[in-house]
Amino acid sequence: MTRKIDKRACRKFALPELEFNLNEGVLHVESCPYIIRTAVRNIAGQRILMLYIYQREHILTGSINPRWVMFQSRDDFATLSLRENASATWQCSMLDSLDRIYRFDTKCAFYRQQDEARATRFCKCDHSVISALTHLQWSISRRKALERKRKKQRVIIERMKYVPALPRDLKGFVHREVMPQYIFYDYQRKGPERAVCTACRHEVSIAAAKHNASGTCPRCKKKITFKCRGRRGRVFDQETVQVLQKAKNGEMLLRIVKAYRTFTDADTPVYFSVYENARHFISLCSDGHCSTSPYYLASAYKDDLTPWKCGYRPHFLSWRDSFEGDTAGHLYFRNLAELLRNTPWQYSQLERFARIAATMDAIPYLNAYVQWPVIEYLVKAKLFRLVSDIVYGPYHFMIGKTVNCEGKNLQDVLKLDRSWLPLLQEVDPGIAQLNVIQWFINAGKRPDASMMKWCANNAIQDVSVLAELLSHMTMHKLMRYADAQYEIRIASTKTPEYIRYYSMANLLADYRDYLRMCKEMQYDVASSFILFPRNLKSAHDHVVEALDVKRTAEQEKAIADSFEEWQRLYQYKGKDLIVNSGETVMDIMHKFAIKYGYTSEVPANCTYMATLNGIGEFTFGQYSGWMYTDHPTWVNGAADYTKWNTPAVGGASYTLSAGDEICWFICCNYMHHPWG
Repeated sequence: MTRKIDKRACRKFALPELEFNLNEGVLHVESCPYIIRTAVRNIAGQRILMLYIYQREHILTGSINPRWVMFQSRDDFATLSLRENASATWQCSMLDSLDRIYRFDTKCAFYRQQDEARATRFCKCDHSVISALTHLQWSISRRKALERKRKKQRVIIERMKYVPALPRDLKGFVHREVMPQYIFYDYQRKGPERAVCTACRHEVSIAAAKHNASGTCPRCKKKITFKCRGRRGRVFDQETVQVLQKAKNGEMLLRIVKAYRTFTDADTPVYFSVYENARHFISLCSDGHCSTSPYYLASAYKDDLTPWKCGYRPHFLSWRDSFEGDTAGHLYFRNLAELLRNTPWQYSQLERFARIAATMDAIPYLNAYVQWPVIEYLVKAKLFRLVSDIVYGPYHFMIGKTVNCEGKNLQDVLKLDRSWLPLLQEVDPGIAQLNVIQWFINAGKRPDASMMKWCANNAIQDVSVLAELLSHMTMHKLMRYADAQYEIRIASTKTPEYIRYYSMANLLADYRDYLRMCKEMQYDVASSFILFPRNLKSAHDHVVEALDVKRTAEQEKAIADSFEEWQRLYQYKGKDLIVNSGETVMDIMHKFAIKYGYTSEVPANCTYMATLNGIGEFTFGQYSGWMYTDHPTWVNGAADYTKWNTPAVGGASYTLSAGDEICWFICCNYMHHPWG
């Protein structure tokens, strides 16, 4: 039994009354910035070695208080850090890393031989006492770490003590219900081929089988994949299974089981392993949420009491899926009816959902059901995709808007009349697709299965886009036109990334923008030529260019209409400003603004005029701003700014010369200016 140091008793010995002879040679060795003095005392029934560690510079300046005091026993050590403000804190640093200083022990020296001898006798060593102390502290630290580790492991062992055995038929369930099934056959040019089904393990007769093609076993009706024995090679399968069981104290236990299976030359697997690699204890909290305590199976070292570790299994391969770290899988459903009886999840329909879902995670389902018991209605109504979105999907913000989780019946939950249930069951919508269906119905449009399946398959979720487009055409016309244009768009590009990220929803958004721009251009959108262009992308780009020219012309006309006012406010022809040699256009503009009270803003680089009296860049669009010319053209006393050419340098780089006539003007779009 190890004893800890009594820190309260040790504090009484923290400030010894020791004297130093400033002529001692060790105090003048610059390579030893720390000086150690020692003492041995009996403190609280323990023999304690005390190391008083001083900073050499402080001793030379007259400070004789130690910086650290290390208390060392056979079973424990502790360090008291003393600050200049008289505060003291305990720390667990060892001598070789004191105060986070690398190899601190090499920077220390004993004050006298008596101090070193005292430490040598305590450590019972005949070599370097510093090394002996470091070794002793390392041994104590390792022992403490091992004790802490085993304390946690004993808690894990106690929790695992009451875990029941896995179901007896688990391996058969994995083989028949989880693993993919095959029909192995020998190719024969004529006649039926004799083959073996891995699901029912019977010989079956097949005809016209194709290697790697999908099919159905004629005997057990399982979905299978045909494998020609001469071409199959090695067949390797791996799957994850979840097993839900009861644990101690009313907890539920979710066990993660990994299954591996390998076929080589034979029709039976040469390797079939089913083992458990993780356990999640589930308890229901008072706030109605489920709390989870995860554990995973790891390699056991010689000092470990159990191979089970607390927490989730680390994913060492962060850039791709890690099979061992993945917890989602096929749920073992044969025990669920009995298991969930008389629990909060008795009516959760977990078994029914598990039989439909290929893979799932039971914990989010159990947690979601406690929050939204309406999941029971939705599973019974066979709306499995909607349930999946509620449990796992990223649409929780839409639950209150689209699905009424406080509803007392299915009609209230879906916010639709029960007459629409057959359509919903045929389409099996998610939350986003249900929102689209609700919009169709509320807008007085009767959706059919083909329309809703088209929206679901193409991830059409933005009802505002649909609303604008359907104000010009029927849904079926939109579907036909969009499908044709999508094929044209994909066929016209050779970039795989474009094909991957350009979706039907993107095309509908482009179509909506195209019709908006056509209306702004006052095109006749009722005309089929305008409404259904042969190439939507080309028509869209053409309208963008035309609209840009139109908007620029309108902005320039607006400026021209108010030009007299602009001249009154901004035009200046004066001769009372002094221009010094070497000054630039920006210098004289700065003088002008100061003299006549104009407010101007110049960027930090001072290369161009940003604003003048609050008007400047971006006032009339993204390409607008102040420009200047050194060759202005005047017609009947008015500026003909359309003929003005601008220098190719900023105002801060244009040095004025005798006879220069500088004129600043606002440009609506420098892209269409003659200079541009």
